[in-house]
Amino acid sequence: MLKTKKILFICKQRPAQYGASYGLLNSCRFICNALHSMGISAKLVEVIDNNCIDKELHNYKPSHVFIEALWVIPEKFDVLIPLYPHVKWHVRLHSNTPFISNEGIAMDWIRKYVDLSKKYSNFYLSVNSLTMVNELEKTFNTNIVYSPNIYQPDKNEVIKDDVSIKENKNEISIASFGAIRPLKNQLIQAMAAIVFANEMDKKLNFHINYTRIETNGENVHKNLVSLFQGTNHQLIEHDWVLHSDFLKLIKSMDMGLQISFSETFNIVAADFVHQNVPIIGSNEIKWLNMMYWANPTDLDNIVFHMRLAWLGKNINLQRLNKWGLEKYNNDAKFVWKNYLTQI
Repeated sequence: MLKTKKILFICKQRPAQYGASYGLLNSCRFICNALHSMGISAKLVEVIDNNCIDKELHNYKPSHVFIEALWVIPEKFDVLIPLYPHVKWHVRLHSNTPFISNEGIAMDWIRKYVDLSKKYSNFYLSVNSLTMVNELEKTFNTNIVYSPNIYQPDKNEVIKDDVSIKENKNEISIASFGAIRPLKNQLIQAMAAIVFANEMDKKLNFHINYTRIETNGENVHKNLVSLFQGTNHQLIEHDWVLHSDFLKLIKSMDMGLQISFSETFNIVAADFVHQNVPIIGSNEIKWLNMMYWANPTDLDNIVFHMRLAWLGKNINLQRLNKWGLEKYNNDAKFVWKNYLTQI
């Protein structure tokens, strides 16, 4: 039955000045890879706006469509659904409530999507987080489809298991990659990295992405720049790059920090685990081993977990995170396969 399914993921193309939506695109690409491995046809496309959706459906003739994130106005589905009544339509959200609250249209559109799901039996609101599924179901008294992320990069991005942390006697490279946003919590992580580097009597190279600043992240960036001014440490800014190049960059790091206030999955953390580089997160990254969870508001706790991760590299404690990610992936694949079998 699954061989008859054709899944189409549709992302909105970002304006050139904002750069590519690498996180969202990679998220969908990895799911496509996983579905292909299960014998399910899947395709990912980018479109300029919602007027281009009709063309993509006409060309691919999917059984299921996943509109990725909030960008298609609810009223558009009253046009599209009658045109393709046999397609299972999904709007798939990628944020938990604390983050989505920064999008002013979120609750208005979500409420309208819920109304659409009651009006059309082939329309569904979908979320990649069980936390958000629970919150939306209880708030709006409706059923929400759980469609989790899957971490499955292209085969040519798989690395050897013997990658080790580089040892530099004088410097240490620590990264907090991703879009600069208040909820990403980069400033206290940079402060903790400075404390950690000082303890080790090393120069810190603190690496961030700079070309995507979102939801009032400008002030975060200004504070990061000021934090490093007049010190022996260095803030290093990177453009967004293709995933294969990003993995090479991660491979050159000594440690990663993703101690966020809100996450649904966190591909960057998975990238570090994939590259066998220690990564500290928060309890928002559910698949990460609890030993690598730090308190986002406690600098001393963050530094403690950095010490733990640094010592743990000698006995490969990182394998705990690999096991956690592998279990998460297996569970997520089961969820997708089970769901697509049912509808």
